[in-house]
Amino acid sequence: MQQREGAAGGHGGTATEPAPDARPAGDPGTDLGDGEGRTGAEGGPPAADRSAAREPGGEELPRTDAGRQWWQRRGGRSATVSGTLRNSMAERGFPNVDQWQMTTVHHRPVAERKGFAEVAQGYLSEEEVRAEAARCLLCKHPTCISGCPNNNPIPTFLALVVDGRMLDAAVADFEKNSLPACTGRVCNWEEQCEGWCVLNANGEGVRIGAVERYIGDYALRHREEFDRLRAQRTQEELAQGASSYTRTDISPYAATIEAYGSVAVPGYYTEAQAARVLGAAVVPGYEPASAPPEDTALDGLRVAVIGAGPAGLACADMLSHRHAVVVVFDAKPYPGGLLADGIPEFVLPQEVVDRELDRIRSQGVTFRFGETLGENLSIEKLLGEFGAVFVGIGAEKPRRLGVPGEDARGVLTAQDFLRRARRAVVSGSKEELPAVGRRVLVIGAGNTAMDSARTALRLGAEEVRIVYRRTREQSPSRDIEIALSTEEGVHFEYLTNPVAFLTDDGGRLRAARLIRMRLGERDVSGRPRAEPIPGSEFEQPCDTVLLAIGYTVEAVDLGHPEILNRDGTVRTHGEGGTTDIPGLYAGGDLVRGAYTVVHAIRDGRLAADAIGEYLLRHKQGGVGETGTGPSTRTPGLATAAAGTQAC
Repeated sequence: MQQREGAAGGHGGTATEPAPDARPAGDPGTDLGDGEGRTGAEGGPPAADRSAAREPGGEELPRTDAGRQWWQRRGGRSATVSGTLRNSMAERGFPNVDQWQMTTVHHRPVAERKGFAEVAQGYLSEEEVRAEAARCLLCKHPTCISGCPNNNPIPTFLALVVDGRMLDAAVADFEKNSLPACTGRVCNWEEQCEGWCVLNANGEGVRIGAVERYIGDYALRHREEFDRLRAQRTQEELAQGASSYTRTDISPYAATIEAYGSVAVPGYYTEAQAARVLGAAVVPGYEPASAPPEDTALDGLRVAVIGAGPAGLACADMLSHRHAVVVVFDAKPYPGGLLADGIPEFVLPQEVVDRELDRIRSQGVTFRFGETLGENLSIEKLLGEFGAVFVGIGAEKPRRLGVPGEDARGVLTAQDFLRRARRAVVSGSKEELPAVGRRVLVIGAGNTAMDSARTALRLGAEEVRIVYRRTREQSPSRDIEIALSTEEGVHFEYLTNPVAFLTDDGGRLRAARLIRMRLGERDVSGRPRAEPIPGSEFEQPCDTVLLAIGYTVEAVDLGHPEILNRDGTVRTHGEGGTTDIPGLYAGGDLVRGAYTVVHAIRDGRLAADAIGEYLLRHKQGGVGETGTGPSTRTPGLATAAAGTQAC
């Protein structure tokens, strides 16, 4: 039996049957194809949802939490919710789907969450995922792409999902995202792609993450057919020297039609509407401007990748897809990085990671383990053996509190705890599972803290408390993670901070000395500063403390200290990860500091583009003295930080 996301305490949604489209009384509708009016569907949200509050200046404010967050991301600016769709949900073939309410996502019931089986279930049928994808407005200026750090072609794969073309949708997504089955489980969609969806203005955004998870899993289950289709698309792209998905002169939907045929989504457009809205690109018989094919294949060119985490895997995937010979080196005895040992099995199953790795291996990528920079691996040697080197080592040095008793037996870093637990679960070695005792304190309130707390419960802890110095509103964790943790029995101690850890006569942890906090002036991060309240200290008995307060980059011996910043990160130029060393590229946490999986994937992909350009120029004799290729930027696609246009 599955539990719906709404019932699970997630973001919105209920287990009830969604209502059909409804037009508010007196609303005659508008010509949305010209970018006017409030919605891209014929109907709008129910009248009750349209009676939003107004700010003092008279602007209508969104009523939902997601809508208010969307409003804030736009800087409080009003904008029409208009897209290129002019049809109602019924005309699109989904009469029972509410344009403004998500198709609810399944979770494992709380009573069944005692072990390490995956909790989030996503969409379980093609009918569900097509219904959710059909809510997309196919905006002329897709804010979801701007909100995605990797600028995934979201409207393109959503349109193909609606048409039931799951493998085509996966091929489109793989154009930018090398690990969709993973990002579809661990990304912060609420703040990224989904958070930027214009439907949030008066309803719920499209559940892009759940759709991506579905097509990612679908591709891995149908590997042979998917590989054939992706290879076919790759040959076409290599022949024309560019990708249909990433063209900037036509909209994502028009690119989909060009790549996959004249009618990608039956019922969405008449030819006249499509031609009027998107231009000549969708008119039957349209031909792109002719240009001589470019030799963009990397046949036989060798690239070394250091680090088998998300950044390294993305770089290896993209380069090997262009027929480069790629060897990935990693200090650990297994690939995957954070995906393989930093996220619990009940969030990201090892089977999913292994399938992604098998797919990358099938493209000819080889892995060498136990290889550590500064010990048995050197940049200079690799640059002598390979045409280029990409370094994508993750930030894995845990931060410390610096309080008395932090080194006591029973005080562990969340990194070490999660790694030991996951590797024991994957190997089936119950005796290797870390012992936590009866009472556990987790310090910190990010996603790693939630993962640690939920893991501790599964290892037999009777009482698990998360201790955080700020309030729930300042917590860096995703709302759904907090909701799932609460459902499973985790307690929260907000405005509380540890000042010392106390031990018994044998040096074993027995309690934490905590102090109450209050919020003061804002600090450099923009959040209210947490200040201790004098005289409010108290003791909290505990058997284990898990420190989940973040990670930093550990010093890496690149043999070139001149390209390192003071914090140990690598200094690069442009988005392609180019360094001052000819042929050496870097990305992921090693450049950004500790960050997210999708940002690492973006860095790996852009570095692969830059490396490909560098190798081809070198092959053609066009590299100068410095040997560094130009910075690589994806044209026409704004990042979330750069802002976006109205839909």
